[in-house]
Amino acid sequence: MGRCLSVLSLCGCLAAAPCRPEGANVAGFGLMSWADAALVFDQRDYRLAFMTWTLGFATGVDNVRIVRDRQFRDLSSLNVDLVVGSLWAISAQYPTAFLLQGQSAFLESPPLRAWPRPR
Repeated sequence: MGRCLSVLSLCGCLAAAPCRPEGANVAGFGLMSWADAALVFDQRDYRLAFMTWTLGFATGVDNVRIVRDRQFRDLSSLNVDLVVGSLWAISAQYPTAFLLQGQSAFLESPPLRAWPRPR
């Protein structure tokens, strides 16, 4: 069951093909390259939207981990500067990679914690 949830989550994230009417990526942040994101990363609203997208994605990954492994990554101490700064550091190494690929690497950095059993 856990493996099925993992596969479904991954397929749902990657199923949408990039769509670029008039230069816009309407498929979301994940299919935008770091080089394209560099043009707008200094805008506050963009950074906040990206932070929200990143934490939403992280919540989905954590939900799969909780069901499958009874563990999760504690993301409570994250803020927009930490998330965007960390991801930006990853992007410097791989400018043509998608934001989704950098985010996946970032989500592996917080330590795993055990999920408490309900009482």
